[in-house]
This record gives sequence, structure tokens and C-alpha cells, in this order.
Amino acid sequence: MSLNDDALAKMFFESTMRRNLARTVRHLDQLVEAGGKDRSLGEQALSKLGFVARE
Repeated sequence: MSLNDDALAKMFFESTMRRNLARTVRHLDQLVEAGGKDRSLGEQALSKLGFVARE
């Protein structure tokens, strides 16, 4: 089984986007855990991305 160039590019793009999103959410979670102004900033950003801040 081989993938054509378009399918391979799409698969690579989607995989990269998932990794980037996971990394972004992880960093925002760290802001929330830090507390203070960072907490509200992280919560707002997570909310805009459709996530709920974990406690």
C-alpha cells in the first residue's frame, strides 16, 4: 500500500497540527496551574480553543 503525494502531505499536516495543538494546550495548562494573572490568561485561551482548564 502506498500513498500518493497529496494523501501523504495531508497526513503529515494533520499529524503536525495535532502535535502543535497538544503542545499549546499543555503550555496553557501550565499557565493555569501557575495562578494569578497567568491563570486567567490561560483559562481564556483554553476557552477560545474549546477546552476547559483542568484543576
